[in-house]
Amino acid sequence: MILCKDILKKRFLEMLVVLVAGCLIFPSFSLAEDRIKGKYEVIGSIEKLRGLKQVEMYEFFNFSCGHCYKFLETSKKLQAKFKDKLYHKKYPIYWGEQTAFPSKAFYITDELGMEEKFTQELFDTNFKLQINIFQPRVIQRLSQLYKIEQEIKDGMKSPSIEAKVNEALALANKYNANETPTIILNKVLKITPSISGGTTEMMTENLELIIEDILSYN
Repeated sequence: MILCKDILKKRFLEMLVVLVAGCLIFPSFSLAEDRIKGKYEVIGSIEKLRGLKQVEMYEFFNFSCGHCYKFLETSKKLQAKFKDKLYHKKYPIYWGEQTAFPSKAFYITDELGMEEKFTQELFDTNFKLQINIFQPRVIQRLSQLYKIEQEIKDGMKSPSIEAKVNEALALANKYNANETPTIILNKVLKITPSISGGTTEMMTENLELIIEDILSYN
């Protein structure tokens, strides 16, 4: 009789182990199926990415950043592939002894419909000409070149432009954007060059994979 009880107890324990193991295994399969492809840091709920028709890509960049300079070009590949399924919003940030002048110029020229050309000019001036674009006289000289000197002068004093600059810095702090470019997708995934493998090209390829998978995530 005691032997039968021991056998039953042993079988019960074996069944319990199997059930517990099943509970541990099956959820992992579910998570694997639900996981978005690519390399990233999760900062929000993955469920918010389900069924999206458009991916919102927030880019935090710095005008002295070489990776950001390259991303000006490589990001065009993403825009060409995904078109209106990708909304790309850029936030210029700065730190240390850098000034807010390039960031302000970014928002002023954005309102004038010239942001893309002026941003390229700022990056080229910094990297090709090796000129410190964080100096106000450099921004002034470029504004003369583009015949928007008065608009730049007025915009530098504008409270609304100042507010946009501060908003970008606040968001960068919120998302801990200590590396540039830092990419945030739909406030859920964070991608940087170091997360992606180290280069802008690898980050762009990683973003392409992630965005493609998000758009097919149902």
